[in-house]
Amino acid sequence: MGFINLLAFGYLSLIALVVLIYFLSKKKYIVAVPSIIPWSVLKEDVVRSRLFRIDLLFLLQIVLILILIFFLAHPYLKSNIINITGKNVILVIDSSASMQTSEDKGSRFDQARSQALKMVDKLKQWDKMMVISADYSSRIACNFTEDKHKLNKTINDLLPRDTGTNLDEGVSLGISFLRNVERGEMYVLTDQSPSSISFTKPRSGNIKFIRYGEKSANVAISSLDVYQDMFKDYTEREAYVTIKNYSYDNKDVKLSVFLNDEIIKEEELELAGDKQKTVSVKNLSTSGILKARIETDDSLSVDNTAYAIINEIKPINILLVSNDYRLQDELEKIEQGTRRIKLTRISVSEYEPEAVKDYDVAIFHEFIPDESPGINSLYTIQNISALNPQAKGVKARLDLFGQESNNFSSILIPKHGMVSNVEILDWDNTHPTMMHLHNLDDLNIRNSLTMEPPDWSTALIKVSDGLKDSPIAFAGQYAGKKVVTLGFDLSDFDFSRSENLRILIMTLNIIQWLNPYEVEDHNKLLTGGQYRPNYVLKDNIQILNPHGEILKYDIKGDAEEPFVFNKIDYIGEYEISGADFKNRFVANLFDEEESMIMPELTDDTELKFEEKEALALIKDKKTEFGKYLLLLVPFILLLEWLLYYKKLRAGTA
Repeated sequence: MGFINLLAFGYLSLIALVVLIYFLSKKKYIVAVPSIIPWSVLKEDVVRSRLFRIDLLFLLQIVLILILIFFLAHPYLKSNIINITGKNVILVIDSSASMQTSEDKGSRFDQARSQALKMVDKLKQWDKMMVISADYSSRIACNFTEDKHKLNKTINDLLPRDTGTNLDEGVSLGISFLRNVERGEMYVLTDQSPSSISFTKPRSGNIKFIRYGEKSANVAISSLDVYQDMFKDYTEREAYVTIKNYSYDNKDVKLSVFLNDEIIKEEELELAGDKQKTVSVKNLSTSGILKARIETDDSLSVDNTAYAIINEIKPINILLVSNDYRLQDELEKIEQGTRRIKLTRISVSEYEPEAVKDYDVAIFHEFIPDESPGINSLYTIQNISALNPQAKGVKARLDLFGQESNNFSSILIPKHGMVSNVEILDWDNTHPTMMHLHNLDDLNIRNSLTMEPPDWSTALIKVSDGLKDSPIAFAGQYAGKKVVTLGFDLSDFDFSRSENLRILIMTLNIIQWLNPYEVEDHNKLLTGGQYRPNYVLKDNIQILNPHGEILKYDIKGDAEEPFVFNKIDYIGEYEISGADFKNRFVANLFDEEESMIMPELTDDTELKFEEKEALALIKDKKTEFGKYLLLLVPFILLLEWLLYYKKLRAGTA
C-alpha cells in the first residue's frame, strides 16, 4: 500500500488540538457527602483530576480525523497489469487465372491455399489475421479476426477465377491496413515476383512475397474472331482461331471447333516454341455458340477454350420518315439486293411518337422529332430549317416562364453551321460505321451541315471549315439507343453508280451498326470486364454464369444509371433472362500475361521484412481506495451524536 499525497499527514496535528481541547475542558464530578466540614479546608483543584478520562467519544473523534487524513492522502493498493499485444497478419492471395497452373504438388492456387491454412494454424492466442483475394479486382475476404475456424472457412471457400490479375491493387489495399496496425506483417502468396508491382509503396511496409510456380509449358487460344456481315449468309461468314505456344518447346496441338456443340472442324498442327498460327473456320451453317478447343501437353487449361456468338440473321424493319421519295428509292435498292431489310416510309406530318414501336431502326430525313424516339436512329440533316421549328411552320414550345424550351434537336445538334465545296480532312476508320472505307478524300459531297458533336458521341468525318476542322458526321449512344447523325443528304447519291460505292458501304455499315440484333461487341467481352445490354431491362432479371450459378437482380425502371453486369469471373457462356426475354453473351480470357506462366527470374528487389512476435507489456497499476473510507464518516458522526446525547441525558456530558 502507498500514499499519493504525503503532505496530508500534516493534518495529524489536529489530534493534538483535540487533546488540548479536552485538557481545557476538564469535567467536575459532584460527590455527595454528609457534611462539608471535612472538605472546607481543601482547594477545588485538589478534588478535580489533573488528567482527562479517555472515553469512547474521544476515540470516535480521533478515528474521524484519521479517516479524513487517509482520504486526503489518497491511499492506493499497488498491482501489476500484463498487457499482451499479438501480431496482425495480412494475407494477400493471388486468385487469378495463372494460379490454376498445374504443378507437381497440385495447382499453384492449391499450394497457396495450403500455405495459408498452415499460417492460420501457427497463429498464437493474441494474433489476428486478415485475408485479401486479388485477381482483376481486390476484395477483403475476411477482416482481422482471431477466429481460426472463420479464417479456415474463408480460405477454403476461395477459388481462382478465369481473369487477369491486378496485384498492385491487392498489395496497395494490404499496405493501407498494414500502416494502421501495430506489429503488422504482410504475406503475398502469388506466382508473380515483387518486380511486377510498384515498389514505391511496398518498400515502406513489412512485406514478404511467397512465390509458387515451376512449370512453364503452355499453349493458349489467344484470339477467336468472327467476321459476320448481316448482308451475307451464314455460309459466307468466317471465323479465325489464333493459337500461340508460350513455351520454348515444340508442341503438337489438336484443334476442335464446335457450333452449338456439334463439331464442324478438326485439325492437328505443330507449333514451334514462341510461335503462333491462325486457322480459318468456314462453312458456318446457322447462328449460335461457336466454341474452339485445343488439346495439347501443357500446364494451364483455362486458356485452351474460347467462345464466340454467331448472330442470327433477321430482317430489319426500318421506318423512313421523309417527305422525299428519293431516299426511299435508294434504300429500296438495298432492300432488293440483300433481302435483309424491310422498308416503310411515312411523311413527316404522319409521324407520331408511337409510330416507331413496331420497328427496329428509324431513319429521319430532314426532320428531327421534338422528343427522342427511343429507337436506334439515323438522322440525315442538310437543311438548317430542319433544326428550327418556326422555320417549318411549327409553333415553338414554351416552358413555364414563357421561354422557348429545348427540344431534341438542340440536344442532338447543340451548334451547327454550313460548309460548301466539302473538303474532307479526317475520318475515324476504327468505328464500325466506317469499316472498309480506306479513302474518303474525294467523297462527292457538295454542301454539308457542320455540327458540334454532343458529349455522348464521337466524330466520324471532319472537313475543312475556314481555319478549323468541323465534324459533319458523328455517332454515339443517347438514352441507351444508338444514334448516327449525318450533315449531308443521302438522297443526293445514286447507290447504283460506282462513284458512290463508298457512300453505299457507309450506309450499309450504319444500318448494320444500328441493327439491334447485332451483338458483335459481346464477342469481345473479356473476363473481369463488364456487360452492358443494348436493350432496356425491366423488373427482375437473372444471369446464369458458366459455373451454373444464378445471380438475381431487381431492375428499377426509373433507375438513373443503366444496368451493368460486372461479375464476369469465368470464361464461357452467360445467359441473361427476364419475364419476357432471354439473351446470352460469352466471355474469354485472351490475356497474354496470364498465359505466360513461365516463372520469372528472381529479381534483386529486397523488401524489408521482420517476423513479429507477441509482446507482453507490464504496467504498474495503483488502485485508490480512500473514497471508500468516506463511507464510514456519516456512520461515525451518527455514533458520536448518539453517544453524546446519552451522556447529556445522564448528566455526565
